[in-house]
Amino acid sequence: MSDDQLVLSEFKKALRRYAEVTVVDLDDKINHKFDFQIYLWEDVMRVAGTAIPPNKWSYYRIGLFKEGSGEFITGIYKFKALKNTLVVVPARMITSSKNWTPDTKGYLVLFNMEFFLQNKFPHKYIESKKILSSCLQPYIHLTDEQAEAISVIFETILEEKQGKNSFKNELIALKIVELLILSDRLFDEELHFEKNLPSIEIIKKFNDLLENNFLQEHTVKFYAEKLTVHPNYLNSLIKKQTGLTAKEAIQNRLLLEVKYLLHSTNLSIKEISNQVGFKDPNYFISFFTRFENMPPGNYRSSFV
Repeated sequence: MSDDQLVLSEFKKALRRYAEVTVVDLDDKINHKFDFQIYLWEDVMRVAGTAIPPNKWSYYRIGLFKEGSGEFITGIYKFKALKNTLVVVPARMITSSKNWTPDTKGYLVLFNMEFFLQNKFPHKYIESKKILSSCLQPYIHLTDEQAEAISVIFETILEEKQGKNSFKNELIALKIVELLILSDRLFDEELHFEKNLPSIEIIKKFNDLLENNFLQEHTVKFYAEKLTVHPNYLNSLIKKQTGLTAKEAIQNRLLLEVKYLLHSTNLSIKEISNQVGFKDPNYFISFFTRFENMPPGNYRSSFV
């Protein structure tokens, strides 16, 4: 079995075996380690199917979808990948997707910093790219001309990966740097990094605040006061940039944690309720049931 087929095989096993886990940590579940891989998206779909559960990985992932569609949640961003959608998932960012249409085609490249170090590229050439930041919108929709320019890079990487040319890893590293530079330019053209820097900074600070406080603080008012903005403005800003309101982002993060605790611990429902900041267990049960269409006890028993 080739190296890339081995990774796909382990990816398939990890998703099937641990699909009930709230967030599949692929670093722990996939034994075969690598520094770089590239795939056609249709090959990924043959392995993963039309839905990929929430997961995180220590690889940067860049995908271009040429045909078809699917729905993504990446961090606090929710969006639909359509024809000519370019998606960038930073390392260790929680991401999931579903409802992929059978006609979906595209590319996916995965890499880490070690790949560039091995090929004599300093970290600064990679880390300086704004698109690898967890606070930025992780997708843009390209024109046909832009998508073709990106496709050419992916195709070159594929050809080099499958060939036996000398110095192929060095050339692949160069092409990924080219992909990053061009993607950074295209994202900047659409998102206007400098112009929208204040909004980007607020989203980054909101992300950081959310991760540090979601167990205790569930209201938009708390985060808005910390960011010195009005709650309605924060909801509107987060909705415009991510597809989810600030309130929905808080609720989603809470639900992820609750599902993890239900699946991975023996804590009672009351103990979990206390741990995630609900003083009233009955309200906690109502909250969970409203989003999952079953009470937390039933959710837990479904995995026994």
